[in-house]
Amino acid sequence: MKPGKNLIRADIIAARQAIEYFEQNGVKDIKNVAAYHLQQAAEKLLKYQISQSLDKVNHHRMYTHDLSRLIEYADSEGLTLFVPDFIRDHINSITDWEAGSRYDIGFSVRIDTLKKCYDVIEQWERQV
Repeated sequence: MKPGKNLIRADIIAARQAIEYFEQNGVKDIKNVAAYHLQQAAEKLLKYQISQSLDKVNHHRMYTHDLSRLIEYADSEGLTLFVPDFIRDHINSITDWEAGSRYDIGFSVRIDTLKKCYDVIEQWERQV
């Protein structure tokens, strides 16, 4: 369960394309696609750092979409993860994007929030 950097990059690209499509065409629901892929990129960035730092990961603890739980797992192993402040400050909302963006008919995230999150995650991926 070692997410590769290419999988992370693919999520970032998919988010960017969805954001651009929304800005060009105004299709509201495409923002859900951006939110989902941003959450996935954040999740994979955490899992990538954990898997790079441990010889053997606890798959049960890694098998989650909850960003806080992944950080708690890293903390319990004595790992120090690089996590941007924006991600920490919005961790519960971003975690909720994983399911909300796919199953909640009324789900919506502001485009400025998605764009800020995209910028942060893109930079984060370059630093990890």
